[in-house]
Amino acid sequence: MKSRKVSIVLINYNSHQFTYDCVDSILDKTASVANGGVDYEIVIVDNNSVITDYEALKPIVSHSPAGGPRIQLIRSRINLGFSGGNMLGVQLADPTTDYYYFLNNDCVLRTDVCTQLATFIDSTPDAGLCGAQMFAGDGSRQVTFGYLPTLGSKILGHGVVRSFNPALYPSVRQVYTEPLQVPFVMGSTLFVRASVFNLIGGFDVAHFLYVEEEDLAKRLLLKGYKSYLVPQAEYIHFTGQSTTRNYDIEKEYYISLFHYFRKYHTWPERALFRAYYFIKNGRKFRRDPIYGRLAWFIGRGSPMRESLRYRQPIR
Repeated sequence: MKSRKVSIVLINYNSHQFTYDCVDSILDKTASVANGGVDYEIVIVDNNSVITDYEALKPIVSHSPAGGPRIQLIRSRINLGFSGGNMLGVQLADPTTDYYYFLNNDCVLRTDVCTQLATFIDSTPDAGLCGAQMFAGDGSRQVTFGYLPTLGSKILGHGVVRSFNPALYPSVRQVYTEPLQVPFVMGSTLFVRASVFNLIGGFDVAHFLYVEEEDLAKRLLLKGYKSYLVPQAEYIHFTGQSTTRNYDIEKEYYISLFHYFRKYHTWPERALFRAYYFIKNGRKFRRDPIYGRLAWFIGRGSPMRESLRYRQPIR
């Protein structure tokens, strides 16, 4: 039987120690081909970190033991965001790979995730994407999937729409012990069938920081491939290690969200979405003025020209 090849892509941004810990967990948990595991490589993209962080990361290419997987490191001279950084990693990956595993660098594996997810997709013809069960650093089980945004779910609430179509809106809080089809998997762990990922052109790089996983799941679904949670595979995510929340970051979410709406929803639907999010943020402006600013930004149409991607020079 042909060994399955997995290309693991990590993005580093001013967090080299997390990257080392992530790579160590991959090396520790992933079984060798001789023991039924997968053949894998690790591609690390430094997304224009400060030079001291990048220099500290350089020795990681020799971190693999003799006979272990190849580890590559490339530095981008500009921050490409989540989608662009991962697509740069794809270009360095083995073009004959069977699967891409896009894993946040602030994660560590608790089980042999690569082998488990590859085995699941191998036996599930309609699976285009799957993810492992996420845990927090304190060991608590975390929400690992979400719902694609629809007008019904926003206006009526997920509880109401779930009562009409429970298969489309499985409970995110329930503990699952068997694989489950889900709308989309959280972006910290995206294990994708390479053939269909290549077919759709990979990530939409217009998404700089957010909504990449929703967009990827939607495009795969349009090609007939579904997303799954595989709870037997487990990982820990030390969330938010590379991104500091502020007004510009909050704006970035709505830039990506409304890019998604422009791709998949009609003009009247987009107008209703804009009204919904304008009111949602506007009602909270007394709690924090940032919400008033976000409401005004949404009212102006969440223009992509104000994305952080256009506010950085090439170093």
